[in-house]
Amino acid sequence: MKKLLIFVSIVVVFCLYAIISNEMELKAMATMEGRQEVIAEKYEGAVITSEKEVEGYIISAFDVGAEHGYAVFKPVEVGKYDLQTYGSPREKRLLIFGTLDIAEEDSYEILVCGDEKIEALTVTIRDLYTGEDLQKEKISLEDSCIAVMKRDPVVWAWETYVIGYDAEGNAYEL
Repeated sequence: MKKLLIFVSIVVVFCLYAIISNEMELKAMATMEGRQEVIAEKYEGAVITSEKEVEGYIISAFDVGAEHGYAVFKPVEVGKYDLQTYGSPREKRLLIFGTLDIAEEDSYEILVCGDEKIEALTVTIRDLYTGEDLQKEKISLEDSCIAVMKRDPVVWAWETYVIGYDAEGNAYEL
């Protein structure tokens, strides 16, 4: 009986530790420093360069050496976040595309620019089946290297075309 009591006590302590540890990690991701630690665990030396909030989700752009990437943190409770996904790092001259789906109706295009001379993007979303342009938007990158565009209407098959512009208005196909 004594062995059973010891075993049950160890299991309870282990479960409490796991719950408390998980809660502390989720709460730590509520700060930029906490999110950076989570990203750096996967990509050593990664540094968050900018962040953007979309419907409670936090998109963090980061540099790691000669590359850049992004991570999306999902709200799980008030003041607590969990890592949802990463955009694999690519050369800084390349644009990184991603999709953020929130609920069934809200879908966003995420574009992370690593080229510092790009100040604006023209983003066109085209239906692959009909070839029709569904959306076309010019997005300023003045405050962040992250551009987010709500995709409306949501379609199953689409292509995203992006043109970047520098301060002088020169266009760059990205």
